[in-house]
Amino acid sequence: MEIVQSIMTNNPCYKAGKKIAVKGLMLHSVGCPQPSAEVFIRNWNNPEQKRACVHAFIDGNTGKTYQTLPWDHRAWHAGGGANNTHIGVEMCEPSCIQYTGGATFTCTDWAAAMEVVKRTYDAAVELFAYLCREYHLDPLADGVVISHKEGHERGIASGHGDPNHLWNGLQSGYTMDAFRRDVKDAMGHLQQPEHAADGAVQEAAQARSAVKTAQETAQPQEIARPQTTGEPGEMQVSDRGVALIAKYEGCRLEAYKCPAGVWTIGYGHTAGVKEGDRLASEDAAKELLKEDLGKYGGYVNACVKKGLIGFSLTQNMFDALTSFCYNCGNGNLQKLVTDRDAQTVADKLLLYNKGGGKVLPGLARRREEERELFLS
Repeated sequence: MEIVQSIMTNNPCYKAGKKIAVKGLMLHSVGCPQPSAEVFIRNWNNPEQKRACVHAFIDGNTGKTYQTLPWDHRAWHAGGGANNTHIGVEMCEPSCIQYTGGATFTCTDWAAAMEVVKRTYDAAVELFAYLCREYHLDPLADGVVISHKEGHERGIASGHGDPNHLWNGLQSGYTMDAFRRDVKDAMGHLQQPEHAADGAVQEAAQARSAVKTAQETAQPQEIARPQTTGEPGEMQVSDRGVALIAKYEGCRLEAYKCPAGVWTIGYGHTAGVKEGDRLASEDAAKELLKEDLGKYGGYVNACVKKGLIGFSLTQNMFDALTSFCYNCGNGNLQKLVTDRDAQTVADKLLLYNKGGGKVLPGLARRREEERELFLS
């Protein structure tokens, strides 16, 4: 995730300088065919823009987040009471749509439009996960993560239908319920966001560093183990699947604070971890990872139960999809497998290799290895 700091210091909202206690996040869509965040910033960063100002724009071409107000600044984004409680984030929209009245539009290139929508959706998931961790918010709690449309239905925002209107109009399959679940999933895999000054370009982070700081002679601490949630007869990730995931996640044997201030150990384990905790070996870390993966294997099993996966799963297929889900979230898993045969799923896996609109070599290698395992 890359956050470009581009604070709109000339906008009257910024100059007002009012602060809020952040209680939630509101997702918007700009409502016009403009994928460039910089265009909005140029137009809004002036003293004459006295009606609107948001905390951030997500660029449709690159997936970068342009932060335009301090996160705890009171913005003018909701047209209602949510201005006093919620951070507002606008997703830019494809240039190949044309509004015909209200929230209705036509589209001249559905595939190109979906590329922009997926890019902004994925970036919004990462950003909201980061902000939820920063402000100790549960994205699944009532009223915490909402769209502008949902804000209007709650009586705390003006009568707009975004971003639901865009997702529904394109028949994209994206929903706010799935978005909230994806944000929750992403909170477990947060990386340090890349921050850039206005106009600077940086590479997005590719993977957590594989740092091994504990000495083999250190006394290991007892770490809380996750509860097993799998039902009898359901598939579980194998040692081969655990090894693949561990290869790309990176391991720390000594407890450390992640960028959101949460004590973490091993391959991203957080439950019950405290300062000074240590694991005796990477094998011990992998055991914790394997048990943590029960949740993500559960998502794969759920896709089978719901009929989203229409082919029989081998153990290797299950392991590959669990690795994919752990990295990309349950929402993307469902989009990947729904109404597709096994070969198509294997081929589509390779498309999930970008961050900030760019192909990341680490993700590309992971997708290729997942595909190879899936087909073996």
